[in-house]
Amino acid sequence: MHQNPLDNEPHVRARLDEYHIEVPDFPAKSTKWNRFLQFLGSPAKDPFESLASTERGILAMKVAPAAGGAGLMLLQVLFFV
Repeated sequence: MHQNPLDNEPHVRARLDEYHIEVPDFPAKSTKWNRFLQFLGSPAKDPFESLASTERGILAMKVAPAAGGAGLMLLQVLFFV
């Protein structure tokens, strides 16, 4: 059941045995600086992913900045004029 398929192919086995690969020795534990750099380089979760997946969310992402800008403009007009 767990038979190696290369046992039946001597030509392929001979070709694979020609290659010798040396695997370099990597440190098993990384330093704090490397872990910090990996943390900085890791991808971040998109906070707007749930909004961008629906039509209402896309509309909200377009309307909310305009409504916020209009609200700030009204605050300036009401309090500073």
